[in-house]
Amino acid sequence: MDILVVGYNAFDITVPTAGLPALDSKHEVTEIYHGGGGPGATAAVCLARLGARVRLVTVFGDDEGAAVQRRELLEAGVDLSLSVAAGGHRSPRAVILVDPAAATRTVFWSRGTLPALAPDAMDPAWLDSCDLLYCDGHEPPAAERLAAAARARGLPVVLDAGSVRAGASELVARCTDVIASPGFAASLTGESGPVAGLRALRARGPGRVAITYGEAGVLALDETGGGVFHVPACAVEVRDTTGAGDAFHAGYAFARARGDSWPAGLALGAAVAALKCRDWGGRRGLPTLDEAMRLRANGPWRQAVPPGWSGA
Repeated sequence: MDILVVGYNAFDITVPTAGLPALDSKHEVTEIYHGGGGPGATAAVCLARLGARVRLVTVFGDDEGAAVQRRELLEAGVDLSLSVAAGGHRSPRAVILVDPAAATRTVFWSRGTLPALAPDAMDPAWLDSCDLLYCDGHEPPAAERLAAAARARGLPVVLDAGSVRAGASELVARCTDVIASPGFAASLTGESGPVAGLRALRARGPGRVAITYGEAGVLALDETGGGVFHVPACAVEVRDTTGAGDAFHAGYAFARARGDSWPAGLALGAAVAALKCRDWGGRRGLPTLDEAMRLRANGPWRQAVPPGWSGA
């Protein structure tokens, strides 16, 4: 499978810690991890780990963070030939404090100074050998141009809809599969309830819509648009949830590209996300396809259900 990914990259520093530190104090920690992050870039690494051929369209600066990102992505087998270099710009960076005992993380992040991808530079010919287009929602105008071309070719277009940005509504309308956070669905549609939010998302154009709820799994409309079904999260020992959403979307996109059913694809996404959580940072725990398939087949599954959903 050949998957084109359009999105965002960042340099992450992950610090395991017991609670937030007091002001004006020093704390020794057992380890500090650093490496590449960002939804699109991490999804690209995940897709390559699962076995897809992946090309990433993103913007790199020329600082240390960009150098780490490039090295990690190339070592993972991600093709960067379509990505853009922007000299003299600072890469996005994040410092993530993770408290595994409390199952919380606190993120301090800077967007950096990288320019946006230019929509006019997005070449529809990039899709000629493509099986699926994946967008992380950070570059809506550029992604919309490619999404329109992909739809014209009959290709699936998967959107990781995390936060509403300028152009998000137009991008949603171009996508075939939109898997959103609860905040995205509510902000874009004005519907706070999960079922109403799903139906409002689907009315904007995509055929498959879902909302993720972390350890409470994912809610989705069936492909007729009439019924709602729940896919539970996998029950695994959690060390760090950083990047779990990126892994979920990548696992789903891989399943979609190879023709899995809608529920089976969401279940593979849940398995990939759960296995990512076994290690620190957004990428260290990313699984192979064999690992994810075994977990999807055998579970175990969490019993939690999304808030505001009765099961009807």
